[in-house]
Amino acid sequence: MKRITIALAAVAALALSGCSTLKTNADYDTTKDFSKYKTFGFKSVDEIKNNILDERIKSSVGAQLTAKGWSRNDANPDVWVVPHARLSKQTQINTYNTGWGYGYGWRGAGMGTQTSTVSEIPVGTLIIDMVDAKANEMIWRGTASDTLPEKATPEEREKNLNAAMAKLFEGFPPPKK
Repeated sequence: MKRITIALAAVAALALSGCSTLKTNADYDTTKDFSKYKTFGFKSVDEIKNNILDERIKSSVGAQLTAKGWSRNDANPDVWVVPHARLSKQTQINTYNTGWGYGYGWRGAGMGTQTSTVSEIPVGTLIIDMVDAKANEMIWRGTASDTLPEKATPEEREKNLNAAMAKLFEGFPPPKK
């Protein structure tokens, strides 16, 4: 019985992970040698008005870069990290048909109703730009976008952000060419 419970839990976890709408993408300057960069600092271009979100982003990105061997130096970094957060909404239309009948095509007979619902789903996009501090040139841009659960707890929001940043920074730093 215990094995069945464990197996069902594993299947449920895989099913839930497969439902993620998280999309990530990264682009970088192929002429740059990323092995020369060792420190990073944060710089704001468009201020993120939510201080809680701003600190979560800095903490999550900082953890990813620290895990890659970089260290934070806001005074004189090799690379400036510039986060941009965007919130938007996507429209979703769901149509349900409660019809019944027989036949097919225009000759089929039957009755029923069709109902459509329209809902707006919040979507968050986080763009992380990395700029060579000395040359003042962008060297890397990563984008993570996902639907946002409206009733998520602060812990769930932090967990989702950390998962998104882990996926975004999977292939970082880019391989040497």
